[in-house]
Amino acid sequence: MRRARPISRFHTLVSRETVLERFPPPGRGALPVAAGYPAPYRVGMANLGFHFLYAGLRSSPRLAVERFFSDTAPLTLETGAPLSSRAVLFFSVSYEEDYVNLVRILHGAGIPPLREERSSSPLVVAGGPAASANPAPLGAIADAIAIGEGEGTLEAIVRLLAEEGGGARRATLESLARIPSVIVPGVPGPGAPSREPFGGPFPYSVVATPESVFPDTFLVESGRGCPGACAFCLATSLYRPFRFLRKDALEEILSRLAAPVRRVGLVSPAVAANPEFVPIVRMLASRGLGVAMSSLRAEDLDEEKARLIGSVGTASVSLAPESGSERLRYRLGKRVPNELYFNAAARLSEAGVRQFTLYLLIGFPGEDAETVAATKVFLEGFRKAIGGRSLSVHVNVLVPKAWTPLQFHPMPDERSLETLQNAMTRMIEGAGLRARTKSVRSAVRQALFSLGDERIGRAAVLHVAAGLAWKKALAASGADTEFIRARKGPETPFPWDAIPGPVRRGVLWKRFEAISAGGRNGEP
Repeated sequence: MRRARPISRFHTLVSRETVLERFPPPGRGALPVAAGYPAPYRVGMANLGFHFLYAGLRSSPRLAVERFFSDTAPLTLETGAPLSSRAVLFFSVSYEEDYVNLVRILHGAGIPPLREERSSSPLVVAGGPAASANPAPLGAIADAIAIGEGEGTLEAIVRLLAEEGGGARRATLESLARIPSVIVPGVPGPGAPSREPFGGPFPYSVVATPESVFPDTFLVESGRGCPGACAFCLATSLYRPFRFLRKDALEEILSRLAAPVRRVGLVSPAVAANPEFVPIVRMLASRGLGVAMSSLRAEDLDEEKARLIGSVGTASVSLAPESGSERLRYRLGKRVPNELYFNAAARLSEAGVRQFTLYLLIGFPGEDAETVAATKVFLEGFRKAIGGRSLSVHVNVLVPKAWTPLQFHPMPDERSLETLQNAMTRMIEGAGLRARTKSVRSAVRQALFSLGDERIGRAAVLHVAAGLAWKKALAASGADTEFIRARKGPETPFPWDAIPGPVRRGVLWKRFEAISAGGRNGEP
């Protein structure tokens, strides 16, 4: 049986979409650009960062915008045009390991992945949480990098391209460099993210599709940042203070949609921390809409919220205690006692939730043999609280992030992490539970991108374009692979030092010192 031509498959995907936002049609002579996500279509269409990018570009009739993903490249989704024919390629990057996919897309499209080797190819502009935390690895690849919260920045980029689109490459780069929060490698400019926190309206889905990870679901950012103080959390550091979507704002968004929706997904690191969570969910339920939720925190789940979550048909809930050791959890700033998790679990189970997932991390400072034993006790208590409900446990490796106290943390070596991961897996499975893990090697690679400099980006290019094994590519690029494991102090240089960040280095260092010494919540 012959395989369907890519264009036919693309047409099928587009035909199944429901367009939720009204955009002006592109005018004559509009600049051809493309918005991309370096992962498959089903993943990209479930990402609010990508919807934000696509909607921002589509707002101007001076731009002719198409989309692309890792499984549609080297062609655009809408018309099957070669990516190399676009004037600008925009990438929304949420996760560090997607940098490799970004390079694969460029290389597969016949576009030199190294920035310095491009002269007449499309401009490559990248942004997103990963790029905002540490843009250095992308400096070898992208012509321009947008950092910070993005709303004002994207608007300025769109305005610039609408006015100057199609001009000389160097002139366009110099204009981009003058936009605050845009870094253009090799071109001087402010390059400092705005310190003014964006207040809304928050991003939402502009297209719904049954092919998404969240099928036919209208996603909306219900909160930005997190009210917690976890020492490892990038969202807490980058997006402060915590802001939330109000019920009347959501009602206004729903009233403007170009097509009806059947299901609404609330997206936030702390969905139920929104002070208007209860009114919002009740409003959605009163309209007959299904409700899905991303991250829930045990400390936010009182009886009323738990009953409400069950009443809208939520069958599965994920909680992230991060560690089964209450001592270690407090030490890292997650000041939530075991009993609170058990109470929240019991309430949700009584409300009708049938499946529970717990997320644990390993590789923290202060971890020891007691951590596994304490986690066993925690899981026993949690399983008792949910009765006969289904429970699975994910065990992942902590990846140090920029702008968090744990940027100073020396990551344990692979063998130590694998030993601890295996011990946790044996304990979990020995208790009759399902354990799921990600490879330690993958976490190490993510850490290299998270803390690395431009040489890590060059290694990604050598890995893809030259076909070198990852370790050989790292060696050939001269990357410092030991930096992630090195002891770091208050004077240690980091690749992002030239960028004014959301938190002072001294504050981060003091908190890391307290964590290392065993202080609760990183406090001496």
